Parts: sequence; structure tokens; C-alpha cells
Amino acid sequence: MQSWRTERTGWRDAELSKRHGSWGFNCPAVDLDFVMLEYNHGAPSALVEYKHINAQVVDTNHATYKALVALANGYKNGPLPCFIARYNPDDWSFQVIPLNEKAEKHYKHCINEKLTEKRFVKSLHLLRKSKLNEHDDAALEQLNDYLSEGQG
Repeated sequence: MQSWRTERTGWRDAELSKRHGSWGFNCPAVDLDFVMLEYNHGAPSALVEYKHINAQVVDTNHATYKALVALANGYKNGPLPCFIARYNPDDWSFQVIPLNEKAEKHYKHCINEKLTEKRFVKSLHLLRKSKLNEHDDAALEQLNDYLSEGQG
């Protein structure tokens, strides 16, 4: 598995956050946990904020998430699904919190459910295309397909 150097001190983000905070009340920004643009062949397929299962529960009506949804809904080829994916690294399970209508439609069958890694990743594949191929199936077979007891 490929390994990348990780941020060890946090000083870069902390300095920028502190500095940005001094730019004035009317220049708001937020340090989201881990926002990813899911894409396929150069075309966006979803905007996701990944949050650790122990992260503070968010107010999805906060201006932070309204801005994220506006970005996703403003995509030129139609709205992108926009959601929060709370993850638990103990079993790599996920809980999806849809933030816009497109995400609600895609995840309507499992809102408020704890999903296995395999089920969640399959849902990401299906955001990109309607039918999975043998390479997708092979990748999915390597993923966790069980849920641990406890949080979630």
C-alpha cells in the first residue's frame, strides 16, 4: 500500500487558520475535517466531508454546510451529491449524512444506517457509473464487510 508523508505538527494549518481569523468578521471560512472531491474520468461525482466517528456532531444547517451544498448544487452539469461520511477506523464503517437532494436520492435506502466499508465504497462506485465491472468487483472483495458492535 502506498504511503505518504503525513503532517506531524499541524503548524501549517494552525498558522493559516489563526491568520485567516484576523482577516475580519466579514471574511468567514471554515477548516473542514477532510473534504474530498470524488470523481470519474476528470468529471466530479460527489463532494464529501469525511469526519471521524468521534468528531463533534455537526449542525448541517450551519453556514459552513450551506456553502458546501451551494458549491455542489452549482456544478454546471447538474448538482453533485454532497454529504458527510462519518467513519470509524476500528472497522472502517461509515454513516452517510446527506446534505443535498442528490445525495438523499442516492442514499435514501440507508440513511441513518451504519454501512460496511464494502457497501459504502460500492455506493461511491455507483455514483460514478450505473454498472460495476470485474475490476470494481475485485477491489470491493478486498474490503471489510462486517460491522463491529458499539459506536455508529
